[in-house]
Amino acid sequence: MITGTAVMQKIKSRLEETQYKSEAPQEFEEAIADAFTFLGLEARLIGGSGDTDVLLTANIGAESFKVSVDGKTNKSGKIPDSQVNWLSLQDHRKKNRSDFVLVVGVSFASGNLESRARELNVSLLKTDDLVKLLEAHAAFPATLTELKDLFSGYGDVALRVDDLITQMAARRDLIMQFKTVVDEMHAVQDGKLGYFTLQSLVAREKVEEMEDITPEEIKSMINLLQLPFIDGINSASENEFLMVIGTKDLANIFFQISQTLLTEHKTEPKGPHTPPIEPKRGTKYFKWEITKNSVVSSAREENPYFGYCPIEHFKTLIYTVVSIFKDQDIINKDILYMQLVGKDLAPGRPFKGHQEEYKLYMALGILELEGLLKWTGSKRPVEYTLNVPLDVLKQWCKQKFLNRLI
Repeated sequence: MITGTAVMQKIKSRLEETQYKSEAPQEFEEAIADAFTFLGLEARLIGGSGDTDVLLTANIGAESFKVSVDGKTNKSGKIPDSQVNWLSLQDHRKKNRSDFVLVVGVSFASGNLESRARELNVSLLKTDDLVKLLEAHAAFPATLTELKDLFSGYGDVALRVDDLITQMAARRDLIMQFKTVVDEMHAVQDGKLGYFTLQSLVAREKVEEMEDITPEEIKSMINLLQLPFIDGINSASENEFLMVIGTKDLANIFFQISQTLLTEHKTEPKGPHTPPIEPKRGTKYFKWEITKNSVVSSAREENPYFGYCPIEHFKTLIYTVVSIFKDQDIINKDILYMQLVGKDLAPGRPFKGHQEEYKLYMALGILELEGLLKWTGSKRPVEYTLNVPLDVLKQWCKQKFLNRLI
């Protein structure tokens, strides 16, 4: 597996080797394009007479921007003013509707070149500074808005590079603080309290030693761990919390998030007259089975994952679906959810709300797979109607669960 650091090292070596190759400037331009791609920008290699060498694009909504980049090689190791065609740079800006113009080279002569760059709003970036930025980005990435601020500096942007690297390092330090806060969550709730609060975390010695962290930042960490796809913290009351997942498992969740974000979704190319392919079902589940103790369902045929629901819980869900259809013709997850709030899924086992929403999706999806429910086509929320008489649904329940349901 090729790591980000390994990729960065290859780009670094190419930049350092090609910046002196005046006889083959396109090699330096290619290395520049790869460098900014690594930094998260879209980099298009153009080159040739009358146009910019590399066009960078950052698609970030209202903050989107473009940068025309001119790469300059020189065997002596210093780019003189005479090597920069200032009028061409302005033409490149207009032609590509660029917001910024950047010249990258091994080093730049002082005097006229620096003052001309400031006068014409051109940024100068030394190869060494670009390499420093790549190394810092490999350790902890810069945001595209931070890079935008870098490009908006005119003349030599070395100081802006150093400032940006400092900001990136501060965010990396925040991850170490996050680890300390998570450790203290476990330590506080494992003590006399049996839970933790924001105030109890703020008062911890190890947290107090982190002088630059604020209560608001700690609260944001709690909010992060309460997100449904992490679900690592439960609320014991309005201001009391429980960490319900171990540190290793929490780390695995973040790893799975990173793997998912990097997964490429394969899509079949469509011809100009190909009608859109409508999904056949409302559910993401495609098969299911009853084991000794649980109902097990498989979601997605590609990169599948499995859902498990205890049989007793599943029976309660189906019973609730039947009761809903006695009074109305449409059902969705939210309707089912509201019927379960404050009730037990099994004797002495209350419904836990959003933590168990996946069971609701499972129940509705399985009924659809069995042909008992029909998707209406509604996606938000996914809604179903009965596809069979209600008595048929009841009979199916009796057959599957040995007459113990209804």
